[in-house]
Amino acid sequence: MKLFRYGESGKEKPGAVGLSGIQLDVSAFGQDYDEHFFEQGGPDLLKAWLDANLDHCAVVPDEARIGPAIKNPSKIICIGLNYSDHARETNLEVPKEPVVFFKSTTAIGGPNDPVIIPKGSLKTDWEVELAVVIGKRTSYIEESEAPSRVAGYMIHNDYSERAFQLERGGQWVKGKSCDSFAPIGPFLVTPDEIKDVDNLRLWLTVNGKMVQDGNSKNLIY
Repeated sequence: MKLFRYGESGKEKPGAVGLSGIQLDVSAFGQDYDEHFFEQGGPDLLKAWLDANLDHCAVVPDEARIGPAIKNPSKIICIGLNYSDHARETNLEVPKEPVVFFKSTTAIGGPNDPVIIPKGSLKTDWEVELAVVIGKRTSYIEESEAPSRVAGYMIHNDYSERAFQLERGGQWVKGKSCDSFAPIGPFLVTPDEIKDVDNLRLWLTVNGKMVQDGNSKNLIY
């Protein structure tokens, strides 16, 4: 399935893409896309509900604002320098251990929302990332079990203020967690929609110019 949320900021409604590719309002299902929804197997329940109620779902207007694809995740865990080609282009060694940092949940926004440039910013920057949404509370499992905990995948534009991050104390969070610095979506795509998560093209354009063009096969961790 492809899930999305739409409407005024803070008042988003859940939506899903129907078989015909039309974006439908599924508010009548009665659940938003929060931790409880995924923990209780919400995507499968929603799919069954949608099969039975498809004709009763309103079409989402084209002009509707698209919000964050999930509601109120507890945390955003990021792995820095996690693409071998990105490490090479920045002339940095591939990390022997994952470089882990957090982004504030207040950084989350819709995929087309304005980005707030922080006061004093000199080097606000962008990066396209593959976001993996963990759907079940998980600790100490085998690597082979990990895919069963994944609720889906999203696009995350990982904004950074590089001067704050690298030149003012070496604090990654300082440059990564500004409000609006984590637009996500427009869709959460469930794993059954993806043939090979280890071969996904990821690209980013700025003002029509291609500035990134990579692939998930280059992920290190």
